[in-house]
Amino acid sequence: MGINHRLAQLWLDALATELRAAAGTIETYTDDLNCYLAWLGEKSIGLEDVGLEHVRDYIAALDQRGYAGSTIARRITVIRNLHRFLIAEELGSRDPTSTMLAMKRPFVLSIAETEALLETAHTLAADPSVGLYRQAGYARRAALFETLCASGMRISEALSLLSDAASPGTCMLMVRGKGDKQRLVPLHERAIETIKQSRPSGSSTPFATAPSL
Repeated sequence: MGINHRLAQLWLDALATELRAAAGTIETYTDDLNCYLAWLGEKSIGLEDVGLEHVRDYIAALDQRGYAGSTIARRITVIRNLHRFLIAEELGSRDPTSTMLAMKRPFVLSIAETEALLETAHTLAADPSVGLYRQAGYARRAALFETLCASGMRISEALSLLSDAASPGTCMLMVRGKGDKQRLVPLHERAIETIKQSRPSGSSTPFATAPSL
């Protein structure tokens, strides 16, 4: 599939000469292109023949290999720009990514922001001036945050936990996930203690309705 590499090199050359892209950018994009071209080569697909289904299969392959979301997002951008360049230069007749939705980067809290969020929740849960109802709600919110940080489970999984999911004297939590499958996840001491303090009487879930911070 030498033609694929020649067409891709034309785009890289245009980046370097016309857009004056930095050497580091060119190097990164070259790695991203080589990954894409290698996958196309394995499937014996030419750039002119790439369809949306092929791009989706390629993205799925990247995900299966364990690439970070930011890396996958960048490689999608490279694919978009490559095919748009080929159309603009009349070297291609269609853009397989034209109907793809933009991939949004997930919002991730820093360690400092996470610690501040947890401390705020614990402070409000210990403040009697907010009233018993809201204080209980903040205690549940603190337990939810602590559990998520300790276990890495999905929010939907945490919200559906039963009050006896964390057995007394254990540092493990029974979680019911997709397909009704159960698994044990570890918890640290602070999370276990916070869950105990948050359990509302008469409720089967430890994270029932709680006010926003």
